[in-house]
Amino acid sequence: MTPVVHPSPEDLCRGHLRDGMRVHVASTMSRPNALVLAMARVFRGVATFEISSNAFHGNMHALTMAGIVRHAITCFAGDTYPSSQPNPLYSGLPGGDPFPVEEWSLLSLLQRLIAGATGSPFAVTTSLVGSDLNRNLPLVERGGRRAVLVPALRPDITLVHATCADRLGNLYLNGPGGEGWWGAMAARDGVLATVEKIVDTPPLEGRSIPADRVLGIAVRAFGAHPQGLPAWPECHFDGYQDDYEYLAELARSCRTAEERAAWVHDKLVAAPERHDGETGGSSTPAPSVVAAGAPSWREKHIVLAARAIVDRVLETGYGTILAGIGTAHVAAWLAAERLGAVGERVQVHAELGLIDMRPAAGDVFLFSQRHVARCRTYGDSLDVLGALVSGGSGKALAVLSAGEIDAEGRINSSRTADGGYFVGSGGANDFASHLETLVVAPASPRRLVPNVSFTTCPGDNVRTVVTQYGRLGRQDPSESFRLHTWLPPDDTPDADPVATMRSRTRWPVPDSRPEPEKPVTDDELAALRKLDPEGVYR
Repeated sequence: MTPVVHPSPEDLCRGHLRDGMRVHVASTMSRPNALVLAMARVFRGVATFEISSNAFHGNMHALTMAGIVRHAITCFAGDTYPSSQPNPLYSGLPGGDPFPVEEWSLLSLLQRLIAGATGSPFAVTTSLVGSDLNRNLPLVERGGRRAVLVPALRPDITLVHATCADRLGNLYLNGPGGEGWWGAMAARDGVLATVEKIVDTPPLEGRSIPADRVLGIAVRAFGAHPQGLPAWPECHFDGYQDDYEYLAELARSCRTAEERAAWVHDKLVAAPERHDGETGGSSTPAPSVVAAGAPSWREKHIVLAARAIVDRVLETGYGTILAGIGTAHVAAWLAAERLGAVGERVQVHAELGLIDMRPAAGDVFLFSQRHVARCRTYGDSLDVLGALVSGGSGKALAVLSAGEIDAEGRINSSRTADGGYFVGSGGANDFASHLETLVVAPASPRRLVPNVSFTTCPGDNVRTVVTQYGRLGRQDPSESFRLHTWLPPDDTPDADPVATMRSRTRWPVPDSRPEPEKPVTDDELAALRKLDPEGVYR
């Protein structure tokens, strides 16, 4: 039976969603953002739902502000543009405010969806072991390898935004796949979809959700806005870029109750049935102004991290870098460029399915559509976090940022120092659970702590920690981190290296004689500022 084409996303929601349902918001590189706004408009004050999604950011905040989330299942809650950062909406999340939450990693949540889609009652994951994420899960062991059993996730309905549908109601997805296809297949009742257009001739490439899984469709141009969508010439679709201005304004609007109320009135009350993407504004130009002047401490930090990545790749022969969001991905990009300049080709992947990405200069956002266009190929989160990460031990290096890291290498990106919520795991737990990990974290008493208050990622695979003063390393998890290289602070150029690290962090740094780091060169600084001309990481 051909799915019904509805006149609007709001009509789609009214026709199929009911109070108390389990709804999954599927993510490729983009979410069904018009459909999410429609759901918030239609059900604000009249219904609540269990919502699962790999992340609560961007327009997902609308569901929170509308008060329609009864229970959440997610891996991340915060903002991602221009960098990963907490959002005040979720500061009380550990205590169940604004809703109770289950915290997962990207891979473990995807594995739950795969179990649901394939009819299995549970999945086995080697993520989560040794972390505080869902610590009460059953543990199994075989051949010395530990894993946990995770229950299948079977939402009632999954929301999807696809590039196009054909006349029979089959949906077509293009670009990095995230968990979108599996999220759609896991739905018990079926899929509600917005599409950019309906085509007479189906595309031969991409991935399709069959019509018999689709309950209803609404045509909505710019249906992924404020996120972008890659071009698909075969469908005569030009694509569009992420709307950074909208994302930044939305993040600002979450700061206070008054600002949140104003945003809800503007987007959900005063302008129902409207989607902001229709008015344009989703083609933010890439910045091109490169600053002059001496490097900031953050720029020095990124350069030192890039040097450490380069050295580790050359020492081990790693051919792949897995980049986490933040200073980590900028350092990974810079390292890949530096390695290429000396004839050492290395591939950089990101968790949503960007494979062998070549970043577009001037756009520092990790998940920009500009970078999608320059990937050698696409996959999905199972390809990257499953095969290339979980199955890639000894072949790839993970590079992560950290809210906190302790002297055992354990990483916390889930809790703030006062017990509030930070941002969550995302794919970090999956990276650190399976690959040698290099952490980029500034030396401060708040970041390098004796013991983390929450273990997002186990520390056994962390071999290197790079600060703005140099890198600390160890060969084995039973060893202490020792200071291996040293770049003195600008204000105390003659400072003792180990004494400085002890006084400016809370780590018990052992005595050592670190090698001096050379000053940041003009060439290194120019390469970094070409990647980050606006100085987001300055």
